[in-house]
Amino acid sequence: MIPPSSLKWQQYRALLELLPEQHPEYPNVLSQFRRQDAGQAGENRLEFYLQQAQLSNLTFLKRLRIEHHHPFQIDWIVLTSSFRVIFEVKNFTGPIYFDAKSNQLTREIDGTTKAFDDPVLQVDRQYINLRAFLIAHDKKQLPIYRYAVFVNPNVILKLHDYPDYHRILTGQAVPNLLEKLAAKHPTTTSDPVPLKSFLEENHQERLIPILEKHQILWENLIQGIPCPNCSNRPMLRERMCWQCLNCGERSADAHKAMLYSLALLSGNQTTKNLAAHFLLMDSPDAARKMLGRAGYIKIGANKTAYYAHPELLEITKSVQ
Repeated sequence: MIPPSSLKWQQYRALLELLPEQHPEYPNVLSQFRRQDAGQAGENRLEFYLQQAQLSNLTFLKRLRIEHHHPFQIDWIVLTSSFRVIFEVKNFTGPIYFDAKSNQLTREIDGTTKAFDDPVLQVDRQYINLRAFLIAHDKKQLPIYRYAVFVNPNVILKLHDYPDYHRILTGQAVPNLLEKLAAKHPTTTSDPVPLKSFLEENHQERLIPILEKHQILWENLIQGIPCPNCSNRPMLRERMCWQCLNCGERSADAHKAMLYSLALLSGNQTTKNLAAHFLLMDSPDAARKMLGRAGYIKIGANKTAYYAHPELLEITKSVQ
């Protein structure tokens, strides 16, 4: 299962929603979230161009992450009956210079130069890892093409003497590229959908210890459920519903978003005490019942028991 947004992106969004702006770590958390958000926006932007390709047997996967000996991630993989394509996506703006000697690309903005890894080398490494993974699972080998694609329309590529210039594209060149590759490789009766399903089943992400990374304590975070209508906190529990004291909004399931945020921030190990604390409930046992009704899976017993979100268990391939 590949979630619509990466778990890391979800973790940073959840932390931003609960971290007071006055906290000294807030600017760093916001910077990390924006970085994740920009990368994800670039990946999403490529989908528009992929859908423009006039190919009937094309299917694709976004942000595939596999753990085989060590983890590797592919921004986009295109699957057809006769060939495959891996795209490393970049969402940079402004002039980008490629240095063939140092295998670096550099960007200069406002007089500041910043260096980045060569995306062609990145996508070649992903190819090596993917090929080894497919061989290990006895999957049919087809030609795999690899490209770095810059999807932001405001990028200016300065390739100079870069030897692999033909493997560096802008987003608008992608449909034509795929159509040319399809003309080179006649369609077969092979169906790419089973391989897509296999790759999806093997997708695996990890939750980072985000609070520890930023040295944030649970008590630093904002308690109480925000109103889904006006965002005022906290909603109060009355007669099996959550009531907003500001706008009068009533909700039977407003707690679910908070519980999911706690799962993201706790490494998917929400205790009944933690849930009660952030839901502003007097009874941990009442919070335990709420976790159970929300579909969380109890792991462990007595004082070591915690509750895990089932979808996060599936995505992280955690052992129950």
